[in-house]
Amino acid sequence: MRSSSEAALGARELVVALASAMETQSEELAARVIDRLTSEMEEARDPLIATMQAAATVESLASIRQILQHRIEAGRTDAPAAAFEHVRRLAQRGVSPAAMERANRLSTDTVMRWCLEQMELLTDDAAVVAQAAVLIMTDTAGYGDRVAHQLAAAYEVEREQWLRRSSVSREACIGTLLTGRVTDLPAAELTLGYRLSQRHLGMVLSTEHAGSGDDETGFLERSVGALAKGLGCAGPPLVLPRADNEAWAWLSVAASVDLSAIEPIVAGWERPVTIAFGVPAEGVAGFRRTHEQAMSAQLVAKNSARHGPLVVSSTEVGAIALMCADMPATVRWVRDILGSLAVDDAASERLRETIRVFLANGASYTATAEQLTMHKNSVVYRLRKAEDQLGHKLRDGRLDLEIALALCHWLGAAVLEAAPDSAAPSTGG
Repeated sequence: MRSSSEAALGARELVVALASAMETQSEELAARVIDRLTSEMEEARDPLIATMQAAATVESLASIRQILQHRIEAGRTDAPAAAFEHVRRLAQRGVSPAAMERANRLSTDTVMRWCLEQMELLTDDAAVVAQAAVLIMTDTAGYGDRVAHQLAAAYEVEREQWLRRSSVSREACIGTLLTGRVTDLPAAELTLGYRLSQRHLGMVLSTEHAGSGDDETGFLERSVGALAKGLGCAGPPLVLPRADNEAWAWLSVAASVDLSAIEPIVAGWERPVTIAFGVPAEGVAGFRRTHEQAMSAQLVAKNSARHGPLVVSSTEVGAIALMCADMPATVRWVRDILGSLAVDDAASERLRETIRVFLANGASYTATAEQLTMHKNSVVYRLRKAEDQLGHKLRDGRLDLEIALALCHWLGAAVLEAAPDSAAPSTGG
């Protein structure tokens, strides 16, 4: 039976022999690592990533071999150049850090299994194999930890730089699309990662949440993704952050898309979001036009005094958006048209909404009562009271009246006169 010192010496000799075997079988071991990764990780099946992973694996194995063979201090051994290049490419392709960490774990596990298999071929002394396994893990632990930190840092730096470069390129490309100057559509699609020959729905999203820019940008991007999924979009949306709390977006929608589904989807989000959107349209011209319509609808949203989630369609607010260009004049005009009904109080709002719904339903008392869930006689009473306050019949100046009511509906207090303060209660005598 071997003494402990003899077993330790035998273990050291076994590790050196294993390092020699690793050198002669490096290609086979590298192939084994690659096979493991490509069979268990979808990200590694990309031919370019697989090729770079192979190069990184070969260089990493060479470093491990040197550490084992010459007892090099592992904590001072840097990651190989191929590994840095591989990580930078992963960052550029958006492969997650979690996937990169998993690949490292699978690679390490595969190498350790190979080491154990080889040691069993080199000796049948279980004690020596056990001590050799401890030596291998001890000698390579510092290397693995140092390399993991170096590669994680390289990933973060490259990812940040790539996103910055990509964002600048995408913004410039979108700018040329919106001004009609793009001539190379395939190159534009490659830059954007988005097809331009499809049917687009342009949107502008914003939130009033007072978080950090990164938080808000991420939230809006996730929100657009959720909306695309809810509308059954075939491909990923295109999102361009514009400010800490605003983003432009284009969604690939089918001709049968139900835009009425947008409002209930938005109502269920964790934070209030304002969404202004245009009319779905085809091709590059449609990409530009639906965005212009969304920006027009956003002008209404920005001037609105309504709180909470707000969904604004350009088809509903086309004329209103034009009037938002001169808000002081619009406010004066609304008050001229509505008179005493242009007051921001509950009673006036009930009358305004009743008139708006009545006119929208073709002056039908029955349809208005059904939509407002009230008795038909109550509708008649409200409309007569509204006519008294207006000083004329609803059919007189109907177009102006409908536009003024639409402005009140969308903009609320922004175009209304503040309600007078209620009288102080009497103290009695």
